[in-house]
Amino acid sequence: MHSNVRFLIAGVLIGGSVIKLSESGPRQINPAALPKPERIERPCDPFSSQTAIIVIHGQSNAANYGSSRYTARGAVDNFDPATGKCFAATDPLLGASGAGGNFATRLGDILIDSGRYKRVVVLSLGIEGASLADLNGEYAGRIDNAATKLKAAQLVPTHLLFQQGEKDAMLTTTKEQYVSMLHRLVARFRAAGLQAPFYLTQSTKCDVEDPQNTAAVRAGQEAALDAALNIRRGPDTDNIGNDGRNPFDGCHMNEAGTLANAALWAAFMDRP
Repeated sequence: MHSNVRFLIAGVLIGGSVIKLSESGPRQINPAALPKPERIERPCDPFSSQTAIIVIHGQSNAANYGSSRYTARGAVDNFDPATGKCFAATDPLLGASGAGGNFATRLGDILIDSGRYKRVVVLSLGIEGASLADLNGEYAGRIDNAATKLKAAQLVPTHLLFQQGEKDAMLTTTKEQYVSMLHRLVARFRAAGLQAPFYLTQSTKCDVEDPQNTAAVRAGQEAALDAALNIRRGPDTDNIGNDGRNPFDGCHMNEAGTLANAALWAAFMDRP
């Protein structure tokens, strides 16, 4: 891991608010048994050059399945695609599935603490267990709805972050199929008016179901990078080993892994 990432991991939680959830992993969390966080509404002011407006999509590690909840310390807002309103960012983020923590909440603080932005707005659309076919199929309307609500709020995304692949690594998705489906998904973002750079991870690690298709999916993620479509390289989250994962599935992130995920994203954002 790069030294700047280690520094960010060491410093980002100073003064932050963290709620530890069950050690048995995010799949064991019963949302009905957890207290609902307070939602503090904030104005959705139009963006400026000092504001990052980040849309995150993918599956569970892009959703609320981290083992610890976190409340952002800085000017980090969570855009809710259901209501079209902004709220102070606290886990679980509105818009994504799951009841635990989300790397995007921590990412907002990292970007502000590093001086890159003064305000961050995050919109997380991640769905647990979603394959690329699912995101292009039954969940495709989530992109259109998010785009409509963002436009109504006069918020123009500056970054699109995509973290997915664990499910396809358990299926028989070929390299060529992954590239085709990923490009189809990006085309949907573009057709909806979301033209920000699209950053793509290499993500396949999920030990719970012993994925057998890792090589094909990683090759597809590499081949899907495309300058014409403005699909850029994101972090390789498979580098987050089992010390950063839930011990019961080797898949979802614990607190250290969630923070490492956020720091890795911060190191790749804004790269050409």
